Amino acid sequence: MRRTLALLTMLVGRSVCAHDLWLEREAGGITLYQGHKYSAHGGAETVSYDVAFVKEAVGLEPGGRTKPLPVPKQTPWRVATTDFSAIHISASSGYWTKTPWETKNLPKTGVTGAIKSWLSEESVKRIDRWTPGTDRPLSDDLEITPTVDPLALKPGDKLVVLVTEGGKPKGGVPVAYGEDTRGATGEDGRVAIRLRHGGMQLIAASVETPLADGKADVAIRSAILQFEIAK
Repeated sequence: MRRTLALLTMLVGRSVCAHDLWLEREAGGITLYQGHKYSAHGGAETVSYDVAFVKEAVGLEPGGRTKPLPVPKQTPWRVATTDFSAIHISASSGYWTKTPWETKNLPKTGVTGAIKSWLSEESVKRIDRWTPGTDRPLSDDLEITPTVDPLALKPGDKLVVLVTEGGKPKGGVPVAYGEDTRGATGEDGRVAIRLRHGGMQLIAASVETPLADGKADVAIRSAILQFEIAK
């Protein structure tokens, strides 16, 4: 029963947070995009986001030190270097309310006919090198961390990932890969994912918890782990 509810939560989370986040290496830097470039379902390759979307950014240096990165009020977010072993972005598109007629980017207070409302919090972590520190969480967000070097794997290999929140393992979290929910984390926060293809990899997790702030029914927190393997 617990597993069924967890998988249902994942499906709900992915339906209301319809755009993937990813970090693209380009022109000597890293840029944050959202959209459907790596999705099996349809939609625009990239979708713009508000200048206030990115809340926090951190880079992991090859020596294992973390470095806060600037969050300028511009879009898309970009850092002009590819020297980091990993980059983690925390973001939020704010409150959303669904009515019989439309979905509004507003809290439910003052919205007529509210059916469901949520606070959307998202994060993405890109790993480019396996160096000290890449095997641990870089934030207190819901976060996915590989337990071994994912860059050395090939299609068909299994990768065990650790899902954490507040830096601690989180059990019962459904994890998706390739548009499908592949399983839920155990009490140790771990789950094994078989990599189906080469190239860019996106592994996603999502949790939903009740909110008592009067602005939304629930908070939906989602996380993406991104890395690339040989084709």
